[in-house]
Amino acid sequence: MKINNIISLLILLIFSACDPSEHLQLNPPNQITEGNFYNSEFEIGQAVNAIYRELGSTIAAAGSVADLYGELYSDNTEFIFQTAGDPVDEAISGYITRSENSRIESAWNNTYNSIYITNNIIHVIENTEIKIAENIKSRWISEAKTVRSLAYFNLVRAFGGVPLIIKKISPVEAYDYLREQPDLIYEHIISDLNEAKINLPESYTGEDVGRITRYGAAAILAKIYLTRGDQAAAQSELEMIINSGLYSLDTNGDGVVNMEDFYYLFSPDTKNSQSSILEAQYMAGVNAFNSNHQMRYMPFHHQFTLPGVPGATFRGNGVNTPSRDLITEFEGNDPRIEISVQPGYTNPATGEFVEHPFTFKFFDPNWANPGANFSIIRYADILLMYAEVTGDAQYLNMVRERAGLSLFGSADYPSDLYPTLDLAIEHERRIELTHEMHRMFDLVRRDRAVEVLQGKGFNFDENKLLFPIPQDAIDVNPDLDQNPGY
Repeated sequence: MKINNIISLLILLIFSACDPSEHLQLNPPNQITEGNFYNSEFEIGQAVNAIYRELGSTIAAAGSVADLYGELYSDNTEFIFQTAGDPVDEAISGYITRSENSRIESAWNNTYNSIYITNNIIHVIENTEIKIAENIKSRWISEAKTVRSLAYFNLVRAFGGVPLIIKKISPVEAYDYLREQPDLIYEHIISDLNEAKINLPESYTGEDVGRITRYGAAAILAKIYLTRGDQAAAQSELEMIINSGLYSLDTNGDGVVNMEDFYYLFSPDTKNSQSSILEAQYMAGVNAFNSNHQMRYMPFHHQFTLPGVPGATFRGNGVNTPSRDLITEFEGNDPRIEISVQPGYTNPATGEFVEHPFTFKFFDPNWANPGANFSIIRYADILLMYAEVTGDAQYLNMVRERAGLSLFGSADYPSDLYPTLDLAIEHERRIELTHEMHRMFDLVRRDRAVEVLQGKGFNFDENKLLFPIPQDAIDVNPDLDQNPGY
């Protein structure tokens, strides 16, 4: 799906001074407003396209709930440079988060803004008098519900019970929505995703490539079921994806599965390959919908220069620096580290090499306006989840074989470090999917977070399994209760 063809809708309520004798025009004819838009199937289709901007700008973006919790809050990352002022990112990484943390507050607010947008679009489609084919309407609603479901899935995993808003509401009505039990939230998003699997197509062609398919919905369902401990249901969803024959580790399509496929997967020009199940869409260039991952994850140094790109000297945000613990977990002959972790960069002013690890998974030579897509769920993730639910090591070994590594069960496998299949999968998921917003979610759903993090000397306990509800949200609505420990 070409992001430049998506018209981003900014619905503005414009209040301006006027002569008291004049009537207030709520829908000025020369301005696009919520009142004078949605007048054709084409315009409603543009509004549906806007949910993909939400998917990329809020749900899969650097700084999203998934990023803050899945990576920054995990043992994959650490801080080398402490920022001035209120070190909100460092507090998350160091497990000293407070309810006033502005980064968490922004992620919370942005996610609920995305939920509001999807609810509004669903409301428009369900209530429009414009004649639209029922299969198109049901597909559009399912696209929106899938994005909303992923938003709630991230919220409920990071915060526990949260307000569940599934319809268009007014600001006054919002006060009536308090924290719901996680089981109710899961029940609702599972229902929405099962509906989406029926209404969404298996695949798209042309400029529609990149839209959510039924397998994207199934992949989210599989993760939900794994999170809830329902391995049989997760296995069913994963088998649906695997048996479709549409996805492969042969990312570049040359008929051979090897490390070239891993390199190709993270090329900035690779879009929606056959390893992609669900992908956030971006496009490089000025006035395009750009990715923010590279800028946010690069070193917080004024002389940082992007390797291989002359003149690309800029200060990144210094977030999600690969931890020493992550780097040492890579096996000595694992070629994936070349992209997953760069050891540092050369200072162009002095010619000296600066040791400062950073991930190269989001490399884009168009550094000022990057457009590399982000894989929310990819096929290696599916195979590793399937190995987990079936106990069949062959699916784990498919991922390792692509990297040219010894297979689990062989004499050369590092069984002294990972003696069981469960530990081998945990290790492989960490290495294969690092910096893709999975690690902390994996540790928590496997009930391993406290043991692993305490074992590495982190100040972590059961009360820190959830983020705090933002204090700003509680100040606005004091009936919202806080998570224990905050």
